[in-house]
Amino acid sequence: MPYTQADLNWMDKQSRSSVEMNDPSYRPELADKDADIASYDRIYLGFPIWWYVAPTIINTFLESYDFSGKEILLFATSGGSGFGRTVQALAPSCPGTDIREGKLLNGNPSVSELKKWTESL
Repeated sequence: MPYTQADLNWMDKQSRSSVEMNDPSYRPELADKDADIASYDRIYLGFPIWWYVAPTIINTFLESYDFSGKEILLFATSGGSGFGRTVQALAPSCPGTDIREGKLLNGNPSVSELKKWTESL
């Protein structure tokens, strides 16, 4: 784990991120399970980075649908880290999928910046 003991001492051990990330097998329930995944070949999937990986609700989402043969491009926000082990941690939740690190979108990117990024793919 990339954290030192000093880092862990200040963390709120009861926060949602701490509770979830201390149990990688934890899968929060989805509120909606009706996404029309079959209609898309490329899916943009965004989330905040928690402890160098995606929150476990993202694993729940990926495990709830068949993404075989699809391309998933990740985008995220982060308070200071990059994607870390995100792709490696999510890959087992969506076998047969081309899942790739996309872009960190910290700050307030403009519509033109986002459009430029998506058109470059």
